[in-house]
Amino acid sequence: MHPEVAAVLRQAGRLQELMDRQLHKMASESFTAADESETVEVTLNGHHHVVDVFIADGTLRLGAGTVEQRLNEALLNATAEAAESIAADQDRLNEAVAEITRMAP
Repeated sequence: MHPEVAAVLRQAGRLQELMDRQLHKMASESFTAADESETVEVTLNGHHHVVDVFIADGTLRLGAGTVEQRLNEALLNATAEAAESIAADQDRLNEAVAEITRMAP
């Protein structure tokens, strides 16, 4: 095999490994946050899908409007945590891709 072809294949393998690790992280990661009163809690997975909601006993008695507000607040907080993590992942991935491509033949 030509040395340049071998080098490109190694780079492609490193990129594939990098993406596989990121996909695994997204599949296994979760973000949980509560509202200010800590009576409603929302958990998102690494794909930003809601996977769990907890509403403390007695909270429903406060009415639909209050529960809706607390649920939205918890969802917003969990989304902010997930977005922060994704931004850090993007920075890390960009740096790794730049390093791999700098090593181009």
